[in-house]
Amino acid sequence: MTTPNPTPRVGTTYGAPCGRSSDHLSGLVITDKDSRFTLQRIRLDSGGYDSGGAYWGHGQPLFWWSVTLIEEGCRDENASGFMRASDRDSAKAKIRALHPAARFYR
Repeated sequence: MTTPNPTPRVGTTYGAPCGRSSDHLSGLVITDKDSRFTLQRIRLDSGGYDSGGAYWGHGQPLFWWSVTLIEEGCRDENASGFMRASDRDSAKAKIRALHPAARFYR
């Protein structure tokens, strides 16, 4: 499985956007049939920008999550987004607090 680039270049003329679009974890229904979550830390430079140029500011580390929702007889749907957490285990715990059936790669 190829993981999509969570921080593609933001080619804007008038400065960097603040953050990026994100699906809302609380609006998802995760079951044991769905794929495992991909959870990846996004490095920010000293100015608070990701590698694609979007501004996030400073604070707790930034994580990108992605999951494929699988429903029999329907097309699979991908959902992804960003969250802040002190570390990877804390990010997992935040997701599991909303979705106890969530499983993770690695």
